[in-house]
Amino acid sequence: MGPAVVVSFLQRALNALNRGAADYADIASGTRIDDATVAALTAFLSKRAPHGEAVLMKALEALQGERYLDLAERRPANEAFLYGRLANRLG
Repeated sequence: MGPAVVVSFLQRALNALNRGAADYADIASGTRIDDATVAALTAFLSKRAPHGEAVLMKALEALQGERYLDLAERRPANEAFLYGRLANRLG
């Protein structure tokens, strides 16, 4: 997927988990980890301890799985890889 996709997953998840910006401000979605992303991650982990990290990882895995499904839907040749990606890269 590459780092840019993973960074966007992290930023999307942090924005969706901030309880309407009550815990920390929304951050711009981009392709690199910036100071705002680090601040949001730090705030999330602090506010949602001790289980926040595990929940964030579930959100990231959900986004990863959706990405694999989307790739298979958009390009039928990728269907050959979907089962293996879901079986070996998630969980």
